[in-house]
Amino acid sequence: MDQPRVCLVSGYFDWFSGYQETVLAKWLGRYTNTEVVAGDRVSPIFSDEHLSRISVDRRYVPGATTRDGVTVTRFATRELRSMLWSADVRKYIASQPYDLIIQAMPGQILPLAATLTRNHCTRVALYGDNSAMWSHLSPVPRFLKGVAFTLSKGVVYSLVNTRAQQIYGFTPDTIARLSTFRAGRQMSLLPLAFDPEEFHLQETIRDSHRRDLGYAPRDKVIITAGKYQEKKRLDLLLDAFKRLAATDPDLRLLLTGLDGSPDSLRLISRIDGDADYRDRVTALGFVPTAELNALFNAADIGVWPRMPAITIQQAMGTGLAVVLPRNDWVGHLLRPGTGAYFDVTNQDDSRPMQAAIASQIANAGLGLADRRIRAESNSWLGADRVSRSVLETAGVMA
Repeated sequence: MDQPRVCLVSGYFDWFSGYQETVLAKWLGRYTNTEVVAGDRVSPIFSDEHLSRISVDRRYVPGATTRDGVTVTRFATRELRSMLWSADVRKYIASQPYDLIIQAMPGQILPLAATLTRNHCTRVALYGDNSAMWSHLSPVPRFLKGVAFTLSKGVVYSLVNTRAQQIYGFTPDTIARLSTFRAGRQMSLLPLAFDPEEFHLQETIRDSHRRDLGYAPRDKVIITAGKYQEKKRLDLLLDAFKRLAATDPDLRLLLTGLDGSPDSLRLISRIDGDADYRDRVTALGFVPTAELNALFNAADIGVWPRMPAITIQQAMGTGLAVVLPRNDWVGHLLRPGTGAYFDVTNQDDSRPMQAAIASQIANAGLGLADRRIRAESNSWLGADRVSRSVLETAGVMA
């Protein structure tokens, strides 16, 4: 029996990113005949420095390539403000006998092409919009952004959703924000997923990697990871770390994802300027996926002070205990025993986060047996399970 033919349409599609569309595509390819249709541009969220570190060009060559059993067909596109378009995409999708079309992040505009075709198949729309993107703005610019969004992407979303049989939002905040544009459809939660083949507990790598980083067996390592921006408020994590480290000589802090941006340089300068603690803080740049998995395995507690990031789920895949703010961006991720939330009543106050970190150090259980339990509990966030759920709900897989 032939496998169902699935098309995932995404304006930007960067395998190296680990973003939702890439991990879903890989695992959809395990169960179906999967093709990704995308543009020829790398997402502008990645700086030229980042791309040079991982030896990736800013543009891809149009045409078809295959990876992990998935065909990626790229088209030359025009780009404007993180939006892409190619008339050839609509023509191509219209010519193919797909059983399911998944439109990932229609705000990139290119996925709209699938709505404009007459393919008689099930359509699924995936949305990642959330208020975190604008949370750092003052009230007036934030209001203007909302108006512009409604007049532009909101119209596109309503159109896409009129032909979609299933609509997913990656966070509860996404679902609330896009409620006006659902076109009468129900919107369901589809959490950001991690690739369980790339992020998992590796007992053999923990000790060796800790030695490579200069950590002693007794050291307790706090980690945070992700593309650094000032709005992520790692300054608050530094404040909390310094207060905790004042009474715990075995505490260490590991930061990864910094680059040559002004925000990163200011943070590094702050670390270097504190003679009492700079030898207990390690700041790394962008690292490959395998190295990031090793760093999560080497650490003991993961902390994200304010903003959501896919690195949270990736860390959870390794069984790392995590500390997160209680909000509609990440408030759906933790199950009992997998970490702790802290309340944010003052954006500049790090003490609730500090208390949550201290509680996890004291009570979470940092040994391998506890990590195994957490890793299993977090497996519901694995892309293998999330992708199967999409296929089963769409009716293309029993």
